[in-house]
Amino acid sequence: MAIFDRSYTSDNAYFKKAKRRASGILQDPKRVRRLLEAAVEKLRHVRNDTEGIQALRNQANTFIRMVRAYQTGDYKRTPWKSLLLITAGIIYFVSPLDLIPDFIPMMGFMDDITVLLWIVNSIGKDVDSFKEWEETYAKPMR
Repeated sequence: MAIFDRSYTSDNAYFKKAKRRASGILQDPKRVRRLLEAAVEKLRHVRNDTEGIQALRNQANTFIRMVRAYQTGDYKRTPWKSLLLITAGIIYFVSPLDLIPDFIPMMGFMDDITVLLWIVNSIGKDVDSFKEWEETYAKPMR
């Protein structure tokens, strides 16, 4: 399995379920806020001892900022399809039971990393545009 193999994510039943949930969550600001809070909380407890985990943390934080900026209306240039993938990625990350459950030492976050990196590979231009906007125009977000 290549790390960016589209079939890995498209065939992953847990990610399919996350994609279905993402649309409903994005329609409800309270649910978005709860999801982002859960992701921030989970990131607080993720050990930062490998390069892969650092990549997971960085990408999850970028996705959280992107969804938050979209919800607040500060940045509306992220296409809906990309926003759905990002939100599904956050849902997948937050879920403790996915393809490889997070409680399994050393391997628990490997599928999360793969899914988030696949999303970045799929929508890299949108992520880069957001980061450029963020560096140039964004007001500090909490």
